[in-house]
Amino acid sequence: MEFDRAVLLSICRACKMSKSAHVPEKAFARRHTQAGREVKKALRKLISLGYVLMHPTRGEMTYALSKEGVALCREMQESD
Repeated sequence: MEFDRAVLLSICRACKMSKSAHVPEKAFARRHTQAGREVKKALRKLISLGYVLMHPTRGEMTYALSKEGVALCREMQESD
């Protein structure tokens, strides 16, 4: 679960805590280069929990934070 939280925080930083920003996976996955497969697993889990939304585009899949994802990111940043 700790790695999932780290991936979620990476997405939050890449989106700058905005619900309207959509970022490709490589924008936040490059921060976790040692665990490429683990990033994909964490991303699938975050999507299934409703914290991250998928947005298909012409070139590649992009991801955005849901309202719950933004709230959790703020909560995690306050506790750090």
